[in-house]
Amino acid sequence: MRTAAALALAERLERVDWIGSFDRTRSRVALMREFMRRSALWAQETRCGEWPFFDIAGRIDPVARVDVDIVSVLAGKIGLQQPVIIETIEWALNFAVLSDIHTDLVALPSPFEPLVQMYERGGTFNLDAAGHIEVDTAAIPKGSIEQALARVPLDMDGKSLNALDEG
Repeated sequence: MRTAAALALAERLERVDWIGSFDRTRSRVALMREFMRRSALWAQETRCGEWPFFDIAGRIDPVARVDVDIVSVLAGKIGLQQPVIIETIEWALNFAVLSDIHTDLVALPSPFEPLVQMYERGGTFNLDAAGHIEVDTAAIPKGSIEQALARVPLDMDGKSLNALDEG
């Protein structure tokens, strides 16, 4: 599907510098942790055993799918990355479709917005064999869903994120 929210998100993702930089590592780590917190909320809501990376829209409405050509164009711009990067982009776009076609979604924070902002602030992430999520030079232990749920929500405005990087 091509919905307004999905097309707007695709435009944001097309502008990302996928090569990245290391000057915003602190904010990017904080955004990844916020994504994990929000993903935990949605995993709990959808009773999903997968976490933190899963297709939330697919758990709620399997029909909520973004057009495959939109994902293909973005995958071409991103280049060679771990498969989870393309998957998270597709899942974020699917969630945007879901948000447009379902006005009755539970009142939880947008799950993929922190991840999209993390991409916008300097590229992707990696998963290592030890179960860590690597953002730039920082290795974040996955931890448990309970630990993620216990985190304080992150203030994601640009000024707060910039302050993290300056501190």
